[in-house]
Amino acid sequence: MRRNPAWLGVGLALCLVACTPSGTGSTGTPGPVTSAAATTPTPEPVTVLTVGDCTGPIDLSGASITSLPAIPCDQAHYYEVHATLPLTGDVFPGTETLADQAAAQCAPAFVSYVGVEPQYGRYASAYIAPDEAAWAVPENRVITCLVGSADGGLLGSAKGDFLVFPKTGQCTGPQNVPALEVEIIDCAEPHSYEVIAAKKVTSEVAPTKAELDKLFTSVCQAGFKEFVGIDVGKSKYEVTYFIAGADVWKKVADHRIVCSAGSPDGGIKGTLKGVKK
Repeated sequence: MRRNPAWLGVGLALCLVACTPSGTGSTGTPGPVTSAAATTPTPEPVTVLTVGDCTGPIDLSGASITSLPAIPCDQAHYYEVHATLPLTGDVFPGTETLADQAAAQCAPAFVSYVGVEPQYGRYASAYIAPDEAAWAVPENRVITCLVGSADGGLLGSAKGDFLVFPKTGQCTGPQNVPALEVEIIDCAEPHSYEVIAAKKVTSEVAPTKAELDKLFTSVCQAGFKEFVGIDVGKSKYEVTYFIAGADVWKKVADHRIVCSAGSPDGGIKGTLKGVKK
C-alpha cells in the first residue's frame, strides 16, 4: 500500500489575458477528453452568440474576429460564452479601455457562471472585443466573455462546473503532477489510475491530519476493497487520493476527497473493478 496524496497547490493560475484588441484568451486545462461525434462547425457572427453558446478554436494571433464556429456544447468544443457586455458611445474607446472593461466585468461574470475564480478551477477565461474597424458597425459594440480551453476537448457546459479533481469512473494518466495537469484518459486505453470513490468534505476548513487519516481509511481504503475486491495491502495496485490543501481550501470549491486505484507504472487497460489482485 502506498499513500500518494495529490494536493491542489497554488501557482496554477489561469488568468484573464488581454492579448489583442480583437480576441484574447489564456491557455487552460481541458476537461474530460472524451471523443464526441464530429460536426461541421457553423460560423456565426460574434455578436449573434449568446450566453451558453459554445464555439470552436479562436485565433489569438491578433487578427480581427468577426465570426466564430458555433458547436453544440455536447460535442467537443473550445469555449463557451458566459457573458456579453454591451458597449456604449460612438467613438472607439481604445484597446486598453476595452481590455480594462473586460477585466473588470468578465471576471465576476466568470465566477457567477462557473462558481469559482479561473485560477482555482480547470477553465480559462478569455474575451473578444471589437477592434477599431469593427467598432464602425454599431452591432459589433459588445465584449463577449468566454470560458474554456485553448486546447479544446471540452464536453458539456462549464456552468456550475467548479470541480477540479477527476470524477468517479474516470481514468487518468500519472498523478504525480499538479491537479490541473492530470490527464483524463479513456479507460479502454492504457492508463495509470481509475477513480474509484469520492466523498464531499462539508467542513469550512481543510481536514486536519487526523481527520484526513480517517477519511483516507473510510473512503479510499474501504472504497479500494469494495471496488478491487481485496485489501490494498494485499494488492499489486496502490491507492491514491486528491484533496485541496489548507492554503487554497476557501478558494477552491471542490471539497471532495477523490480516491484512485492503479499503478505509477501505467499500462492498465480496462477497469480494475473486481480484479482481486
